[in-house]
Amino acid sequence: MKPIYVCSVPRVPIVETSKLAGFIDRVMEIASTRAPWHRRLWRGGTMELAQEFLMDGARPGARELAIAERRKHLMSALRTDHGIADFGKCIEAVAKEIKPDTDETSHAWIALRHHLEEMNGAYLTNWAEALDNPPHNRPVDTEGAARRITGHILGAGMHKNSLYSWLRDVQSKDQIVTPGDLLREADRRLKAPEKTYTFCVRVDKNPPFEINSSTARGWLTSSETATWKRAHAPDAKPVRHQGSFLVHTSAHDVNAAADAARDVIAHVRTKFQLGSRNSVGICSTMWSMEKHSGFPTLSTNRMINLTSFERLGRLQDLETADYLANTLALVEPLQTAAPHIAVMSGWSAVESLLVGPADADDIVAARRFSLIIAASLMRAEFTGLAKTYSAENDDAAAIAIAECPTNLERAKYFQKLACTRPDLALSNATDNLALQRVRPALRNPRQEITNITEILTREFTRLYRKRNMIVHGGQIRGANLHSISETITPLIGAGIDRIVHAELNFGVQPIQLSAIAEARVDYLGPTTTDVDGGLLDLLEHTAH
Repeated sequence: MKPIYVCSVPRVPIVETSKLAGFIDRVMEIASTRAPWHRRLWRGGTMELAQEFLMDGARPGARELAIAERRKHLMSALRTDHGIADFGKCIEAVAKEIKPDTDETSHAWIALRHHLEEMNGAYLTNWAEALDNPPHNRPVDTEGAARRITGHILGAGMHKNSLYSWLRDVQSKDQIVTPGDLLREADRRLKAPEKTYTFCVRVDKNPPFEINSSTARGWLTSSETATWKRAHAPDAKPVRHQGSFLVHTSAHDVNAAADAARDVIAHVRTKFQLGSRNSVGICSTMWSMEKHSGFPTLSTNRMINLTSFERLGRLQDLETADYLANTLALVEPLQTAAPHIAVMSGWSAVESLLVGPADADDIVAARRFSLIIAASLMRAEFTGLAKTYSAENDDAAAIAIAECPTNLERAKYFQKLACTRPDLALSNATDNLALQRVRPALRNPRQEITNITEILTREFTRLYRKRNMIVHGGQIRGANLHSISETITPLIGAGIDRIVHAELNFGVQPIQLSAIAEARVDYLGPTTTDVDGGLLDLLEHTAH
């Protein structure tokens, strides 16, 4: 049975034009925790890039190369974003004045900050106008709009679970709305003052200090905790505890507040582990005063699926190639560790795999890894679409796809089918958008692979810069670490899974895999009814 990634309630109230068909479904798919890696958000929002350029431009020790690189990426994003009224023209000059000696008192920095504040404030309403009245000279791309807008909303402070729940709630009601209406409402919500949320976090041992209001503010004894639960979370599941502490956070919604509370909890947990011989543990759930229910104390939306071990029948192997064993150790913290740990570990894994002794600069790993992911993305999307088509249809093509012995053969069959049938459509709007995304690769695969690789290279370069800020500057708070760790982790998982597959199936190591794929890109050809053009073979080699 085909997985469901977005809600299945009746969808009558949201009215989309034919050119925007599937826009809201796509936003919900991006926000869904069940979406496959290749359909998740894998690029930073435009204003997120702008904020990073501003803050890094005033950071002591910032290098000219890093500033120029961020400036280039920012201007490229602004020039194609309908959320920016003049597509970035007003900051072209002032952005060039940001140099290594710029600080927060510099004229250019202050002017740029004000420009970005104005841009940020108008971003969603500009997009609402573009969706309501698409400009003739700059047509709106549904996929690009969904990614940019979702990235902005999440970066502005609305949690992805809250965004998904809100849109699902809108779909279930009778009031007719347009995508533009929803963006104006999102803008209103994000500009409203943040609310204060309170969480009761329980501990599993008596703390090594006396709990009282003068020496342990915010702490509750075991009996006080029980009283707090009866008053504020009576329906939450009872759990044995030895007291608790209260965390107060401000956010736009309870899910975002819970994330902020987890940052505090992580700090307290570390102090307990390192600062006390009688380590106190944090219970697995905390109680919310506002929602009267429980939330996990350790939770992220980071996902890593290394399925190649099981798919190739190698999960039970007691020995693994040394470089893969090292990589697994490095990526293990990505799913649950604090954002700064995820950023450091993530880049370390990428660098260890794709930087060789002849490489003068570690940053080369960003592009090499991005190419592996770009090639994997095409394979994953065509495979998923092939399975969807086979499940939805009973024609000869559907039967042939079902009878293919491997995923690669299914993907290639559907690739040629999509070329043969330009009017081919699937029942789900998000699947149709996915089909539209990959169609250009049928005509010009070299350009599409290059475009995707460039976008991903930018994101992994951001990861590299963030890692340097942590390692060399000790900056572990802010700086969009939470956002980039959530975005980049599924991509790291996908790239490493393909590297694992290449090692176990072909005996090909990462640098060889990337180098040959890079050379093969130059020889890609368009798909025809008889020829697949090599698009899905970039990472293929002769099996052992």
